[in-house]
Amino acid sequence: MENPNEYSSYSYLEEEEVHLQDYIAVLLRRRKAFLFAFCLIFFGVALYTFFVSPLFEAKATLHVRDEKVKGNGLLDDLGLSRENPIETEVEILRSRTNIEEVVKQLHLHWGIEKSSEDLDFRVLDFSSTAEEPAYTVEILENRRYRVTDADGDLVGEGQSGHLLKTGDFRLLIEDIEGQKGEEFDLTLRPFNDVVRGLRENINASEVGKGTNIIQVSYRNNDAELASKVVNTLANVYLERNILLKSEEANKSVEFIDRQLQSVRKNLDGAEEQLAAYKSDSGVVEMGTEATSLLGLLTGKEKELASVELYRRQAQFAVESLQDAMAQKKGYVPAVLMDDPVVASMAEKLATLEVEKRRLLIDLTEMHPEVRAVQGQIMQIQQKLLSTYQQLLSGLSKQADTVRQDLQRYEARVRKLPAAERDLARLTRRSTVNAEIYTFLLQKHEEARLARAATISNVNIIDPAIVPDRPVKPQKAKNLLLGLIVGCMAGIGLAFLLEYLDDSIKDGELAKREVGLPLLSVIPHIGFDRKGENTKALMQSNVSRRILISQFRPKSAAAEAFRSLRTALHFSSLGREKKVLLVTSAFPSEGKTTISGNLAVTLAQTGNRVLLVGCDLRKPTLQDMFGGADRGGLTEILVGDAKPEDVIKPTGLFELDFLPSGAVPPNPAELLESDRMRNLVSDLRNRYDVILLDAPPVLAVTDASVLTSLAEQVVWVLAVGGVSIKAARRVKEIMDGIKAPLVGFVLNDKNQEGQGYYGNYGRYGTYGRYGYGYGYGYGYYQQDQQEVSPGIMGKLLGRFSGKGE
Repeated sequence: MENPNEYSSYSYLEEEEVHLQDYIAVLLRRRKAFLFAFCLIFFGVALYTFFVSPLFEAKATLHVRDEKVKGNGLLDDLGLSRENPIETEVEILRSRTNIEEVVKQLHLHWGIEKSSEDLDFRVLDFSSTAEEPAYTVEILENRRYRVTDADGDLVGEGQSGHLLKTGDFRLLIEDIEGQKGEEFDLTLRPFNDVVRGLRENINASEVGKGTNIIQVSYRNNDAELASKVVNTLANVYLERNILLKSEEANKSVEFIDRQLQSVRKNLDGAEEQLAAYKSDSGVVEMGTEATSLLGLLTGKEKELASVELYRRQAQFAVESLQDAMAQKKGYVPAVLMDDPVVASMAEKLATLEVEKRRLLIDLTEMHPEVRAVQGQIMQIQQKLLSTYQQLLSGLSKQADTVRQDLQRYEARVRKLPAAERDLARLTRRSTVNAEIYTFLLQKHEEARLARAATISNVNIIDPAIVPDRPVKPQKAKNLLLGLIVGCMAGIGLAFLLEYLDDSIKDGELAKREVGLPLLSVIPHIGFDRKGENTKALMQSNVSRRILISQFRPKSAAAEAFRSLRTALHFSSLGREKKVLLVTSAFPSEGKTTISGNLAVTLAQTGNRVLLVGCDLRKPTLQDMFGGADRGGLTEILVGDAKPEDVIKPTGLFELDFLPSGAVPPNPAELLESDRMRNLVSDLRNRYDVILLDAPPVLAVTDASVLTSLAEQVVWVLAVGGVSIKAARRVKEIMDGIKAPLVGFVLNDKNQEGQGYYGNYGRYGTYGRYGYGYGYGYGYYQQDQQEVSPGIMGKLLGRFSGKGE
């Protein structure tokens, strides 16, 4: 006897041998799932691609100059020698302050929706404190308009070019051009939300490493608005960059302006007094000593003015640095930037500021790493503050020293004669004021030039232009990606369903799970809609369950039934096999169709065959052979009819048919009764083969009862219709009642098996490499003829009882 373990191991190894056609077969079996996933994704991408609003991108290019400008005097004190890392400049560019200014200038928080293309206007001012700031503006005559709120209440009426103000509502509209009755909606969106959304969509980055060129881009459905946003942001950044870098220069210019006004006033007064004194006293020249003292006094006065100006700058630097430290901001004064120590600390401070900004992208202010960097920044700023405080203290002492020198020179002047002393005093005032005024004019011009020179630190190389082509959607790319992703999703879904499907799909799996031989594989039986036979069948009352064994003997299905007949013959050699039972696990597995065709195939060999419809719950055999109106098995079992009254010849060889008859309330009890046993016993003497079409095993107990009457039980398994657990349960039931189960028939009822068996000619009954239906099909094509339409019509008439 063959070792079942060896057979199972062989089957397993054979199954593990996977070929490319096996993967293709999975896709063919799951083609509906594949097509569903593919179409869903591909057509979804296509619809999105062709119906989504186009997105335009505007770009501008900025150049941040990284150079040191060196000069004399105030030119070195105005921050021009400092350099900011490009990362810092990018963060400054995308700062919230700049974005807020862009939103304000372009009025992006105003929502204006026109209702007519002919309506034209300009909104210059709009504000409201209402909870729902949504208004409708209706055009009136003479360039007037009416404003109503969301509830339809009147807010007010205004005139083009005049401010409309009612309570907390402000609106200024100019250049209204439209017909009476036209209107548009005006809404005020949350300012912070608009700023946040715009900032998230602004992209800025350095073009290449070390180029100091920043590219700013923004995407929007409105191409013109996209270019306006980018250009406005670039201009705002440029203006703010100038303001930040020239802050100390502005302070110096303001201080010098105030000093110039005071000195000019004093100079004018001194010159007038000197001229009047010379005219009244007649003294126009001073002596040698007085002239020498006047020169010394003038020099000291000029020196004191220079020290005071420098001290004023140092005082501003100290105050600004203290404010920055209090607010935990980065700031480096411009004074002393020529000092190597100060320059080194400034460079280290800039590096730490960049590191802090990088950490704050993912961390908070309280994170240990951020706090550590902030501690280093505070240490450097404290050292800078100490340096500038020392500078301020030194300048104060220097100013005191100059004042002491002035006091000594003034004491010597007081010893001169009265007339010469008065002339020297007036001349001194005029000369000193003139020298200081000239000095301040020079410093003022230097500071003004230094402030103006900061403009060149940032240049707009390429302003944004209105894009003429959208960057999204990219139709060709999207469709290609949709095609690829759709195929991948379809393949993935197909193999996922295949993995999750635990149904019996092929004979090798069934043999391994239930431990029974495979008797035959029945291909899908369908209509040939191109032939006349189909037309004849469709015009008759015969069911779609075609008796393909008789009417299409050349088909692969007919050969499969002949193969089944042969397998049954050799399955029980030497034993009596008069009663054959056909059952299945569940309804709708094609059991009745196989029973009818098998009965015809058995009758073709000359045997006297009786086909008995034992499915008393849902009878379907009479749809194939007719005769239900004459009664059937139920009537015999209840004693209302005799077998010879209800058994009818089918006209096909020696095949008779016993229909199930009426549907009884207790079918299991009838089938288990003694009358049923006696009936089968009597029929054994009249027929060579009795074929019982039994109900499903798992649905009802009828099949289990009938197995005691049969010598052979054939189990019909629908491809993909029975799970492995259900199949094992059927086998357990059959083993439990010791049913003479000879094997199973794999039925491709729903044409699902083509993915597993190809076209049935390659694999056939005996697996992948056995002889199959391809050879048999060709053989019978040459030796057999199809049943003609005329003969088929007569046979169909005899089946239904309406023919001969």
